Amino acid sequence: MIDQPRRLRLLRITIVLALVFNAMALLVLVRATPIIFTLFMFLAQPLFAAALILLASAVVTELRARQIL
Repeated sequence: MIDQPRRLRLLRITIVLALVFNAMALLVLVRATPIIFTLFMFLAQPLFAAALILLASAVVTELRARQIL
């Protein structure tokens, strides 16, 4: 089983990745230049995918720890 601080650290990493994604998306909306859009497409979207995968793993881990799953 994963101890409590590691689960919290995983959730914090997920939140930070989602915030970086949102900041880059806002930057694309405010100032849409080819360089910024390219960085968004190649960096921000994989960051968001990683955040979703980490969030799903944290939820499954929590459910298993509480013996719900």
